[in-house]
Amino acid sequence: MAKIGLKYPVAAKLGEDGSSYSAGFVIAKAIKATISTTSNDVKLYADDGVAESDKSFSGGTFSLNVDDLTQKVYADLLGHTYTSAEEEEPATPESVKSNANDEAPYFGVGFYGKIKRHGKVVYQAKWLFKVQFSEPNDETDTKGESVAFQTPTIEGSVFQLDNGDWKDQAEFTTEAEAKKWLETKAGITELGA
Repeated sequence: MAKIGLKYPVAAKLGEDGSSYSAGFVIAKAIKATISTTSNDVKLYADDGVAESDKSFSGGTFSLNVDDLTQKVYADLLGHTYTSAEEEEPATPESVKSNANDEAPYFGVGFYGKIKRHGKVVYQAKWLFKVQFSEPNDETDTKGESVAFQTPTIEGSVFQLDNGDWKDQAEFTTEAEAKKWLETKAGITELGA
């Protein structure tokens, strides 16, 4: 199997019921997505050997590098206060106010990528049921002799739902099917939204 692409990172706010999603949106254009998991590693020793063991999922992290993190998306993902720009006098800029008491909400997050397996192309979509993002690092470099693009990376903690689900993934023969699956998960009703 060879992974040869990444597209369409989407998110949708997890409802208070812990199982439904609303207000789905496209985060940005994807550059890199990394899911890292941690597992329980517990062994019960009896009669001088391992009698039982537990290697179950205990949590994880999700890192998403994108081409841009707009003011609105940044505020939504982190629970900050967003104010849109006003052109009428007195004109005000688009802004985000961050407060120490802001709490990032939980989101369902997904994306898809192209895979080549035994000479055939498939599209694998992944959906993380519960992610809570944390404030990204804010770095800005000066322009040197050559241009170096700087892109944001946002990271979050991956949790399981009350029923134990933490990830869903599916493979499709067409890109349109993978995209539609993610839109259905995120509750995005306008195609290409």
